[in-house]
Amino acid sequence: MQLFYTQNINENIVILGEEDAKHCKVLRKNAADKLNIIDGFGNLYVTEILTIQKNAVETKIIQKTFFPKNRDYYFHLLIAPTKQNERMEWMLEKCIETGIDEITFLNTEHSEKTRINKERLTKIAISAMKQSGEYYLPKINEVLNFKDFLTCEHPTQHLNLLAHCDTHFEKQSLKQIIEQHKEADNLHINCFIGPEGDFSQNEIDLCYRKGFKGLSLGKTRLRTETAGLYCAMGLSNLL
Repeated sequence: MQLFYTQNINENIVILGEEDAKHCKVLRKNAADKLNIIDGFGNLYVTEILTIQKNAVETKIIQKTFFPKNRDYYFHLLIAPTKQNERMEWMLEKCIETGIDEITFLNTEHSEKTRINKERLTKIAISAMKQSGEYYLPKINEVLNFKDFLTCEHPTQHLNLLAHCDTHFEKQSLKQIIEQHKEADNLHINCFIGPEGDFSQNEIDLCYRKGFKGLSLGKTRLRTETAGLYCAMGLSNLL
């Protein structure tokens, strides 16, 4: 099913932008043709084209269907951006296909990159959502200073998992941790992935004092983007 995306919805009128207008012309769409449109909040709109202009497509809603999320946990990935944008973009695309609700990029003591192109990442997320037949667009946050996050108060019911390589701290596998919490209702999982130089020992120590659980990602050292996808796929299989 060909999906279009917009949040420009006013009562029973849905407007697509310039890029989708070009796409409709390539597909040889005309007035009265049907389009399937999603809004990123779980709604699918079956619409009928009213007009196709150079910069916009105006449609009217014929039918609206709401799709609840197909998982009963909330997955928030907090990860240090990689030096190469392509690697982080690849990870975001695959995590959306697997299942993710929110992503925050971290500025840590060992970070080599502290900025992201949020507009480009959002476009990639929208494309991945449409391609995979998802109805929910993950929330994409700007870069956050890791220590600022740690000094704030956060809901105590959140499960905070810190993936790191320091062997001086206790760690458990994702399967072991989830087995201990899988009966919890509306489980909110925050998974923290550091840069290629890992979290600093000070950061790791502070996280443990905050009640974080150490997360082992196996016997080999994973790239940052691989670790992020590993968590997304693991949770999808375990919950």
